[in-house]
Amino acid sequence: MNILENAQHVVVAGLGMTGQACVRFLTGQPVTVTAWDTRSHLNVPDTITVPVILGEPAEDFWQNVDCLILSPGINPQLPAVEAAQAHGVEVMGDVELFARLNTVPAFGITGSNGKTTVTLLLTHILQAAGKRAIAAGNVGTPVLDTLDQSLDAVVLELSSFQLETTSSLTLQAATILNISDDHLDRHGTLQRYLDAKQRIFAHCDTAVVWRGQAETRPTTAVNNMLLYGLDDVASGLGYRQGWITLDNEPVVDMQQVALVGRHNVLNIQAALAMAMTAGVPPHVAAEAVYEFSSAPHRCVEIASHNDVRWIDDSKATNVGATLAAIEGIGPGCSGNLILIAGGDAKGADLSALAAVISENVHFVIALGRDGERIAALSPCSAYVQSLQEAVALAYEKATPGDVVLLSPACASLDMFDNYIHRASVFADAVKGVTADA
Repeated sequence: MNILENAQHVVVAGLGMTGQACVRFLTGQPVTVTAWDTRSHLNVPDTITVPVILGEPAEDFWQNVDCLILSPGINPQLPAVEAAQAHGVEVMGDVELFARLNTVPAFGITGSNGKTTVTLLLTHILQAAGKRAIAAGNVGTPVLDTLDQSLDAVVLELSSFQLETTSSLTLQAATILNISDDHLDRHGTLQRYLDAKQRIFAHCDTAVVWRGQAETRPTTAVNNMLLYGLDDVASGLGYRQGWITLDNEPVVDMQQVALVGRHNVLNIQAALAMAMTAGVPPHVAAEAVYEFSSAPHRCVEIASHNDVRWIDDSKATNVGATLAAIEGIGPGCSGNLILIAGGDAKGADLSALAAVISENVHFVIALGRDGERIAALSPCSAYVQSLQEAVALAYEKATPGDVVLLSPACASLDMFDNYIHRASVFADAVKGVTADA
């Protein structure tokens, strides 16, 4: 079904990367397109040639509108969006529009943490198997830009924001990697956040499920289910003595893999399971895993100086991601683990960090809006005003064999443009202290 058959006037909400991709796509269709951005003052890109409304739209704005395409950053509960729905306007996201037009086998990946790693790894495995595959959605190519490409598979990283405006996405395989407190400032409750994630299973053929967390299991009926986990099992994907196993046979030797930490064992298992649903033989997938490099800012070593390792995990924007990083790196650290964390916790419960910090972290250096809350979790901690100050203190405290881990457990926008900017500041600060030594 083509959604555009019955739509004459479409409004695109938000003029970020997703919104601009929607405008590009729709201007090639037989519809009238208007763009709307909630920001009252915005430098509209020169590439946007359709009419643009900024700020709060007029009360009669929605009277002749048929469809509203929301960018993920636009909250569906905004009064203007609710006014559109009251006027009978159909509201959806770009992923829902993609879903109604797509004819290529698609794979969906969501969860609180690990989405990008699994999306890129699965895409790499499929490409290594000779398939024309592309990563899209929350990472890689905007979904609508894939529709005019000749592909064998589309691998979709899907956020809760994207899923809450998606209702008809058909997937060959889908997974919720894990669930932890995140985006509660948008969803309000953990249950509403989980409900948004569960939408990924609505029209999937095979659910790929982590045995270690009940919340990742589909609550709706699916045709098939593939299970994975860190336990040693006789059937399905398991883990034994440093090897990922399949039906009790060793498949992937983690000693040969660039991805580190037990959380990445789970990520690799999820990607293997999804690749198997696409017909990729396990030995082919394993060879591709060995060749895969970690995505930037996800537990990546950026420096080693005086036998002190500096790890950039700036992408850890929630508690679950930092828990995974500490539990993945701490037990294998020959010296002490020094944690740099803090930022905007987005309403999350930070107390879940206390036990794992107590067990694995020698010293906590905290910063940002919710940094004092993180510092309070450990008696061995300090609160600082900047990331440069945090790095300087970590350098002062570190001794040979130690690991300094930037894993904020928080969003970055209270102090930085985004997590990439935060990582860049961290890298520059590390270069500064190590160069001076």
